[in-house]
Amino acid sequence: MFAQLFLVSLFLLIASLVAAAFIKRGERITGSLVVIFSATSFLLMCGALVQRLFGDQFTFLQPWFLLLLIVPIGILVARIFWAEHFVPALSYPLTAKVQPPFSVAAIFSRWAGLFCATLALALFIMALARPVAVNRSQLPPTQGIDIMMILDASASMQKNDFFPNRFVAAQKNAIRFIGKRFNDRIGLTVFAKNATLAAPLTLDHEALQELVADLYLGIVDPNLTAIGDAIGVASNHLKDSTAKSKIIVLLTDGSNNAGSVDPLLAAKAAAAYGIKIYAIGTASPPQDSIFSSAEDEIDEGLLMNIAKETGGAFYRAKNEQELQEIYNKINELEKTDFTQSARVSHYDAYRPFLLAGLLLLLVGFLVSKLIFIRIP
Repeated sequence: MFAQLFLVSLFLLIASLVAAAFIKRGERITGSLVVIFSATSFLLMCGALVQRLFGDQFTFLQPWFLLLLIVPIGILVARIFWAEHFVPALSYPLTAKVQPPFSVAAIFSRWAGLFCATLALALFIMALARPVAVNRSQLPPTQGIDIMMILDASASMQKNDFFPNRFVAAQKNAIRFIGKRFNDRIGLTVFAKNATLAAPLTLDHEALQELVADLYLGIVDPNLTAIGDAIGVASNHLKDSTAKSKIIVLLTDGSNNAGSVDPLLAAKAAAAYGIKIYAIGTASPPQDSIFSSAEDEIDEGLLMNIAKETGGAFYRAKNEQELQEIYNKINELEKTDFTQSARVSHYDAYRPFLLAGLLLLLVGFLVSKLIFIRIP
């Protein structure tokens, strides 16, 4: 708003300067126009600079009151070009031969009080336009995707076919995945021989990332792998969620050999609650390297059936790079679409304008009555 008005005022200022150069008559009128448009251009330029510096953080709720700024500008113009109507004059035949002395004190005594008063009036008008500081804060979505991550903490996760081992690689990629899901609730289930809920669904991703980083092999009995129990614990926590989408990201490097819940039955129960499972098998192929197992540890058929039963997908990660790409792919598949909402708060900022105006009135009074005293 200020920028456009400033351009218009600048154009009028140039037009008034051109008129003043070519019109020989009406010096007072052309001079008044030059002063009016100069002052208007200056004020609008200040407004444009403030808007540029603060953006949407500062505005006027009643900007039409700013049109009253023509009053102090008109007073200034009238005082300059029609001074004889404001200053007492004495008719004396020899006044034409008397040249008034030129000095800084004389200039200040003539204009300081008027300048302070008109500027104070301008500040009061700006306060009347109700300047406010605007505070905008983004609000999290009320409904998104609920994600339960299941992490295998069995003894085989310490193998070094991933760097530095499978468990640490899984931790790092889980932390990266959590960092990309800004608006979703995420929880964590850890399992081996037993399954336990390590973290409920939460939007406090920083705390969850710290929790994942602090996990260690042995946090649960690491001797066996209970995939069905882990799916059951995660599904039980997700079943009552009202989110538009509910998913489980299951990471394991073995086959189901413990627990009381059959993995396929757990997957069917999850599907009944509208939960989708993405299963990730984390182990290099047999004899792929000196760190690989002699036989394939992952029951790919079981993990495929679990994912298929729930409408999800199965992925096999043979190294850390593939594991990172799989998490990135899941992140792309499960996008959260929502309308970003914001809370806008207005804080009145008229007090500085009022205080500055009162201070200028006081300064103008002190200057004109105590420092630069004029005698008519």
